[in-house]
Amino acid sequence: MSDSSQGVLKEISHPEDEELSRSLLDLIEISTVDLELAAWLVSLVSRGASYITGSGPGGIGKTTTMHTLLSFVPDDLAFKIALPDAVAEIGEGRHCVISTELSDHPPPTYLWGQDVRDFFAHSAQGHILVANVHADDLDEIHGQMVGENQVPEDQFRAINLLIFICLEGGNPPGERRIKDNTTRRIVNKIFYTDGSSPHQSVYDPASGLMPAAPRDAEHEARCRAFLNAGLASPERSITGVRRHFIEWNA
Repeated sequence: MSDSSQGVLKEISHPEDEELSRSLLDLIEISTVDLELAAWLVSLVSRGASYITGSGPGGIGKTTTMHTLLSFVPDDLAFKIALPDAVAEIGEGRHCVISTELSDHPPPTYLWGQDVRDFFAHSAQGHILVANVHADDLDEIHGQMVGENQVPEDQFRAINLLIFICLEGGNPPGERRIKDNTTRRIVNKIFYTDGSSPHQSVYDPASGLMPAAPRDAEHEARCRAFLNAGLASPERSITGVRRHFIEWNA
């Protein structure tokens, strides 16, 4: 991992904030995801899947979940934060282009309108895209991106994974931000596309991973072994997990 990529990852993972700095290992331990689902997600992200995490209210864990999976992005991609009015300025080579949020709300680092269109357009140049949104399901995020922001359908489908998080039992209706720190957060919906077909539901807590979910049993088993070993390790920072994953995957 280059020094610049390590710096970007450290910057956005907020090491001073206990919740935002959680790693995927921490999410397994607090049962936001189980080991099987975590290994499946790692198996896809480590092979270059773009993803967006979402939840309707703030405070649920969409940003934390987005951060945790950055530990497993392919090592040959540099991290680049997409900033308003400069989204098109990525530079040479392939990148993992990260938006801290796709939203019309403050703070000023969030993307909307032309910035969102520029962000999605990077998929056509082979970049991996990573972001999070205020949305609870596929229809809502599709309405925001394709409807309100006029992102072309083919570029929306370049996001391989749409991962939604909620409070166990469901989010309270009408709340913009949740301050409940005791109820368990869970991944409650995942939609997948191969990059050309429409997104399909591939996971819910009752069914687990569905037949439509693409599986590579051997790669998943290796990812599960890495996570199992990590659960016994004291290293829980996002940058530390990434460093260990790169060494393990070499």
